[in-house]
Amino acid sequence: MREKIFEVRPRNRVCSFLLGMLSEALMNGFLRMGFLIACCLLISHMAGAETREELTRRLWPKERIQKAIAQVEQLRKAGMMSENHYRRKRAMLEARLAGTFQPTMLSVTNPPLNFIQNGGFEEINRNSRPDRSRWLWWNGWSWGGDYENRWEDRPEYVHSGNYSARIRCTGQKGRIGIFTPKIPVVPGASGYEFRIWAKGEGENELFINFEDGATGSFRGRIGPQWQQVVVKGVPESGATGFGVYLYATGSGTLWLDDAELVPLGVTLEE
Repeated sequence: MREKIFEVRPRNRVCSFLLGMLSEALMNGFLRMGFLIACCLLISHMAGAETREELTRRLWPKERIQKAIAQVEQLRKAGMMSENHYRRKRAMLEARLAGTFQPTMLSVTNPPLNFIQNGGFEEINRNSRPDRSRWLWWNGWSWGGDYENRWEDRPEYVHSGNYSARIRCTGQKGRIGIFTPKIPVVPGASGYEFRIWAKGEGENELFINFEDGATGSFRGRIGPQWQQVVVKGVPESGATGFGVYLYATGSGTLWLDDAELVPLGVTLEE
């Protein structure tokens, strides 16, 4: 018997939401290709379950794989992709070409989606400025003070994977932040939950805020042991999207890892 991924059939309003997320991913180009694939997989199941092999053949024809390989080579030559990142992407695409790649991004849990891409801060932008985002998908900015954003690879400062995000004050206090791209609202969602693991040293302060279409915040000092910070966001009436902002405002150091953002009050069946 061929493997079935799952059998639920969401209603049209969830389909419309996923199509919106797919459109957003398309506008942001190749670096969000994984999220595009996840949306395609979910939308495809609304018409009925397919086998993993059938989905792979339909979503990743040979021509698309070859085009993606060419894009990866261009990014490498332009110095916009690290050697480790290049090897991982190249290996993944070659596995797709050979028909041996096993996708792992499709979640069938409830809530069904984590809207945060690169939540583990594993995909690094080594060419960005220290006072801007050093991580793919995330945006970044600074407003006064002396701060440095950088990837962290020392095991005691990494919650999972190979890297975490380190935000360090190097002089005067001010404010520096990273934030998500605009996230479309989920039809029927009663709210959103943002979760992230954090660790701190010195007189640090972490400020997490839902903005631009939702409200909810956390502000506090983070201790030397890993702790999960959970913030709930409430949608604003009439909003079409929202974002989550993470600010460092103290004089110490913060490490962040394993971020998640999920809708509340909805399931795939709704």
